[in-house]
Amino acid sequence: MPQRVAGRVLSPGDFFRSLPEALARNLPSGLRGFEARRGPGRLLKVHYGRPHTHYEAWHHTRSGRLEVGLHFEAEPELNLRARAYFAARLLEVKGRIYAAELEPWDRGWCRIYETVPAPALSEGLVAVAAERLTVYITTLQPLLEEFWSEEEEMTATMSIGSGR
Repeated sequence: MPQRVAGRVLSPGDFFRSLPEALARNLPSGLRGFEARRGPGRLLKVHYGRPHTHYEAWHHTRSGRLEVGLHFEAEPELNLRARAYFAARLLEVKGRIYAAELEPWDRGWCRIYETVPAPALSEGLVAVAAERLTVYITTLQPLLEEFWSEEEEMTATMSIGSGR
């Protein structure tokens, strides 16, 4: 991927305020209804009604990289099921997002992500981040919705089986 981080350098506040607007312009209309919120430090979380499962843009200042991807930050058992679900579909995912990595992470979480060069937060990096997040969302959101549907079916079946 070419390094397209040119343009005016932005403060973290300006960068992360600009990113949701740029992302909404890139996404198909059916995926523009996301919720976005700033996390602590240099990150933005974007989700579709399940905050513990969100897309993220996170600037790692020490390494000069921007991470973009899908994070599962729910209870460890759910995250393990999500990881297994996406591991079974990783070839399909990598067909559209060749740089994506699926890995367990801190606190029993897991993530599908990549990093791009980001020595500074800039106007050009807003465009790169929005483009990469668009690819992640358009690729992974249909799979994520299928995962949640399967989870809801499993929960319903368990409730019926236990007599609730």
